[in-house]
Amino acid sequence: MSDSRPPVKEQEIRIAARLPAIGIVVATLISAAAALAAIRLAEMPSGAVVPTLLGVVGTGVLTLGTGFIFYSPRFRPAGDCGTRWMGATVVRLTAIPLLCISIYFSLPEGGQFAVLATVGSYLACLAAETALVAWTVKRSLNDASI
Repeated sequence: MSDSRPPVKEQEIRIAARLPAIGIVVATLISAAAALAAIRLAEMPSGAVVPTLLGVVGTGVLTLGTGFIFYSPRFRPAGDCGTRWMGATVVRLTAIPLLCISIYFSLPEGGQFAVLATVGSYLACLAAETALVAWTVKRSLNDASI
C-alpha cells in the first residue's frame, strides 16, 4: 500500500544579514576595547597591542565573512539554513585556531594574551550572532504565518 498524502513542505525561513552583522561588529568593538583595557591595566608591553587587535578584529572579520554563507534576504528551507550555518561554523572552527596559532608563534613573548583575546572575541561574536539569528528566525516565522 502506498501513502497518498502529499509530501510535507519544509518550513521556510529568512535570515537577513543586517542585525547579525551589526551584532558581530558591536561584539568585535567591545572585545577590542576590553582587550586594550586589559593590556593597559596589566601593564603589558606595547608590542602586544597590534597582535591582540589583529586577533580580535580578524575573528570579527572571519565570523562576519562566514556568516554570509547562511544569511539570505530570501526565504529558504529551514534545513538548508541549518546546514549552511553548520558549514559556516566548521569554517570558523578551522580558521580561528589557525589565526590563534599564527599569532602565538609570531610573538616573541606574551602571545597567550593575544590568543585569549582572540578566543574571547570569537565567543562574544558567536553569542551575539546566535541571539540575533534566533530572534531573526523567530520574527521570520511569525511573518510567514501571517
